[in-house]
Amino acid sequence: MIPSTDIEYYGDETRWFIGNVVDINDPLHLGRVRVRIYGIHSPDTVDIPLGTLPWAQVVSPTTEGGSSGIGANTGLKPMAQVYGVFLDGKNSQLPLVLGSIPKYESVIVKPIESDVTMSDNPAYTDGPITSKNKLPASEVDKNNLRGTNNMERAYNFFLSNEIPGGPLKPCQAAGIVGNLIVESTQNGDISPTALNNPEGSYGIAQWNPNAGKPSRLSQLREFASVNNLPVDSLYTQLRFIVYELFVVPENFGMAKLLAAEDVETACSVFEKYYEKPALGTSAKRLSSAREIYSKMES
Repeated sequence: MIPSTDIEYYGDETRWFIGNVVDINDPLHLGRVRVRIYGIHSPDTVDIPLGTLPWAQVVSPTTEGGSSGIGANTGLKPMAQVYGVFLDGKNSQLPLVLGSIPKYESVIVKPIESDVTMSDNPAYTDGPITSKNKLPASEVDKNNLRGTNNMERAYNFFLSNEIPGGPLKPCQAAGIVGNLIVESTQNGDISPTALNNPEGSYGIAQWNPNAGKPSRLSQLREFASVNNLPVDSLYTQLRFIVYELFVVPENFGMAKLLAAEDVETACSVFEKYYEKPALGTSAKRLSSAREIYSKMES
């Protein structure tokens, strides 16, 4: 790729960057990665959605062929910290990753007590008030989701460019939503404020406040706070599902889900690896998944 710049030789004006890898699923299979770059790209994906970030080429070792058709995977993973240069200088549209920088990651969460109610529990608050999360959940959802109800909004979300590597297949989106319908339906629609008493599981996927250290519910709360979003927003919780599937090291079945070619497989995979419910609801989940698929794809 030839840099487009207003200087005679692009090597005369080098601009360095450091950033985090957010997407490794290059549609052209060239080993490129998307990088959210410090100081250039806002960390808030509402401001700069993942799909608008440029693809960065990655330097390959001299042991690779370097020609079309005989390249190799870079080995970079989502959330890797990388550094590099812009091939187009100050235009900063052609990033080239030169290497990665090791980093230590630690999630700081506040403990959640399972024997208190929603109104008493600070785990269910929106976190620090900022210019981003002053909007109520209804406004956040209205600005970021489309559909006549939450089931349709969730389905359309998984078919959007919010997903790393591009939209899911309709059958995969239906498999996820079929599970969410069983987990959190209230008054005929999935609900981001659904609360299971006395267990305390919360939200569209019924994240548990007791299992894991930190628990998945505390991680949802932390995710909402870090991204300056209300925790009771459908959009926030859908983004957290994507975060768990693509970023969290635990095996939530992402690879198997992406390989699913039908509603039945997608629904079963999401149930087994992501929701992990007690036995006895599989038939209802599949029925709900087939129903939303038929409605949305008819």
